[in-house]
Amino acid sequence: MGGSALLGKRVWSDHPKRTLSGVLIGLGVALLGTIAIIQIQIEPVGTTPTLHAWYPPLAVVTAGLLTTGSLLLGVWRWPTRLEYSVLGLALGIWVGYPALMPNSGYRHPVGYLLVVVVPLLVGYILWVDVWPVVRSDAVDQLAGHVGGLVAAMFSVFFLFSAGLFTVNPEQGVNGPTTAFVTTASFANPLVVWPAVEFYVPSIPLAGAMSVGTALLIGTLVGLIGLNASLMTAVWQHSMEFSSSGGILGGLATTGATACCCCGPAVYAVASVFFGVSASPLYWAFIDPASPLGSLFFAAAVILLVWSVTRFATRLSEPAVCRVSAD
Repeated sequence: MGGSALLGKRVWSDHPKRTLSGVLIGLGVALLGTIAIIQIQIEPVGTTPTLHAWYPPLAVVTAGLLTTGSLLLGVWRWPTRLEYSVLGLALGIWVGYPALMPNSGYRHPVGYLLVVVVPLLVGYILWVDVWPVVRSDAVDQLAGHVGGLVAAMFSVFFLFSAGLFTVNPEQGVNGPTTAFVTTASFANPLVVWPAVEFYVPSIPLAGAMSVGTALLIGTLVGLIGLNASLMTAVWQHSMEFSSSGGILGGLATTGATACCCCGPAVYAVASVFFGVSASPLYWAFIDPASPLGSLFFAAAVILLVWSVTRFATRLSEPAVCRVSAD
């Protein structure tokens, strides 16, 4: 990806599609490689979450910092845009929800409300701040195709990195031997959701998907696709960001944030180098009481929303519209 970006600036300046193809191929190889590592990760069977006692206080402290910071930042920076503060407040409550609710709040209405409200708030912000730019001449068909392709690649990546899909299903006693599709109930995200579980031994492919997980993945994938699309448009107009390191800085922020929101992928890479000794990292993401997975999701949403609105603001400048119209 870095090589393609460098060649695009110095050698392929007249061939934008060649540069984009190189970047997308590099991204695809990186995602496939990470998925392969996840499929061979060492699961710490028989270990226990040694830091479990620390999870509730850490969740409460983190939630307090997020909610307080969101309210203060909203009053100082966006006093007329309450949706930004409300989004930060909702994400802060999300992080502290399992520790603050009795019995982890698996069936409490507040949990269902949070999982629905966060995507709705993100959608409203995108509708007001980003959608007018997407529909303008500043974003052409090529940028739209790039965003769609990146969103599709990250959809596959999230399904495998989060453990929802696998091509290496568990074998042994009581393991499934025939294909099946059934319904189930999963206590993630936050509350219990209806889900569909399946197994296709001829591939082999096993997987499951709940309603809540579909909402989360859809939110992240939509943000990543919009970031990729607007970032491509910014690159096509040869713009620079004077205070944040240019387009490559935005690419690094968007890509790194999107990857880090999938905690199991972090453990999978660590397990290759450290084996079962990396089990505390595994439990830090898998244990529902741990705030780390929720914190990664909250950070991903905040940074991706910030990034896409930043690109939209840059593309909405009058000079961009005049160049595109010509």
